[in-house]
Amino acid sequence: MKITVNDKNIRIFAGATVKDALRRYFAKTDPAKAEETTVMDQYGHELDADAPLHEGMTITFKTEEQS
Repeated sequence: MKITVNDKNIRIFAGATVKDALRRYFAKTDPAKAEETTVMDQYGHELDADAPLHEGMTITFKTEEQS
């Protein structure tokens, strides 16, 4: 399934959660950052790390250091 994370398109498995998407996003840079983020959906609602993702969804985040 395809989703957008901070304007970057990524592919992730069906049934993935917010935490899975962040791990994928940070896999090559700093995986520890996936644990210290606040995530919002395209409507500005804060998402829990265990929230399910759906095809075409857009999420954005800020790390603790960006807050």
